[in-house]
Amino acid sequence: MPEQTKHFAPLPFLQLDRTSATPLYLQLVQQLRRMIRDGGIKPGQKLPSTRWLKEHHGIARSTLVAAFEQLASEGYLQSCTGSGTFVNPEFPGLHPGSGIAAEAPQPPRLSQRGRAAAEGLDPSYFNPVRVRPFLANIPAIDLFPHKVWGRIENRIRNRLDSSMMAYGQPGGYGPLREAICDHVLNRRGLKCSPAQVIVTNGSQQSLNLIAALLLDPGGRVLMEDPSSPVVRLSFQAQGGTVVPVRVTETGAAVPQDGPQTDGARLAYLTPSCQYPLGAVMPIAQRLEWMDWARRKDAWLIEDDLDNEFMFGGRPDPAIYCDDHQGRTIYVSSFNNALFPSLRLGFIIAPPALARPLMALSAITDRGPNTWLQAVLAEFISQGHLSTHMRRMHSAYVRRRRAMISSFDRIASPHVSLRQNTSGLRVIADLPPGTRDMDVLDRLDAAGLSAYALSYYCMQRQDLNGLLLGFGCTHEDGIPAAVEKLCSLFDPGD
Repeated sequence: MPEQTKHFAPLPFLQLDRTSATPLYLQLVQQLRRMIRDGGIKPGQKLPSTRWLKEHHGIARSTLVAAFEQLASEGYLQSCTGSGTFVNPEFPGLHPGSGIAAEAPQPPRLSQRGRAAAEGLDPSYFNPVRVRPFLANIPAIDLFPHKVWGRIENRIRNRLDSSMMAYGQPGGYGPLREAICDHVLNRRGLKCSPAQVIVTNGSQQSLNLIAALLLDPGGRVLMEDPSSPVVRLSFQAQGGTVVPVRVTETGAAVPQDGPQTDGARLAYLTPSCQYPLGAVMPIAQRLEWMDWARRKDAWLIEDDLDNEFMFGGRPDPAIYCDDHQGRTIYVSSFNNALFPSLRLGFIIAPPALARPLMALSAITDRGPNTWLQAVLAEFISQGHLSTHMRRMHSAYVRRRRAMISSFDRIASPHVSLRQNTSGLRVIADLPPGTRDMDVLDRLDAAGLSAYALSYYCMQRQDLNGLLLGFGCTHEDGIPAAVEKLCSLFDPGD
């Protein structure tokens, strides 16, 4: 039985017509009765006092008392001396929508772009996940320097001024844009000016902005196969037609000219660490993509995902560094370096696209939280980001080694590991006849999390395995997790 509550029921929508022949008390009875039946006022909820209603709605107390008494006689309300008037929690049929003949809802008429988004992805895909073994795309959040970040956060919060509390400037907070220029120069050898930097709410928003700026409905986008399904749906939701390009051990090669690729305006690439396979694209192949963009009057989107963490030598320079034609749009974020819910990323645009991207950002969401940008700017400029990334890299080396050695020690005949030299994940191939999508529930029941490799494919049918992240699990916990995973595929269990 619903309990009575001391919180007032909201009554902001009383519509009283003082020129009507219907008495005011009866108008009140009809409207309150309808609100109660429809669930706008819930069983057990308290009504405002007649004194409060008189002051706020200008209704005589005698009128209010008459209405309340009528509803009480019908069983809708009950009065408790010293407590007030409540909706009767025991009155039968008081449920939202009761007594109303519900019509079968008609599907809403969505735009083509709206349908692409709504039909392509279940929003529950983005539900918060539990951080547990093998969860990919989550960094070592256990190593995050909370105290350092908190001190900067408190200092910024205590000196918030009007400029930081108002709408932010187009492109992002000035000191953060300058810090990003220093960061990408030191980490990736990429030279740019603050005027080319657009701060965004992460890589996903960066890609949405680029697609909205450069894609007309039906425009073709070349995209690695396999690749992120969320990125693919982002292009499709902007009206684009995605053309898959097969990924080999050296990444995606420039496809031959043909009807499918003719007129392509964009190519989406992850050359430094192909997502999800981990391939590193050689310099010669990158030059071929630059030549393709020049010949086709197209643009390359370089998503520099996981460039921070290589385990076999230094990473090659970004495509952006060698593109003297100004055809490459560089996208990155701080989510993998710090923590995913930070939601701060950036675009480094060719000079010709910087102002249009800023304008589009200004009319879509006005940019991320300014004071949070200020915190990150100080975190970078004071050297804390570099220190944190060095610490994380050392931890990832240990965690990756623990993952590989655990699989080597168990030597399961049913699960084999692919090794790559970049990124925070490895791929486990599954035994013949076992579909990766079919084992996810078993993993979840065992307290493990993984992504199915086939989920990332568009045309390919030859990839069947699990993406196993090692970034968010301490090396001491990895051997037991690998044992548990391999045991799930042991026919003897």
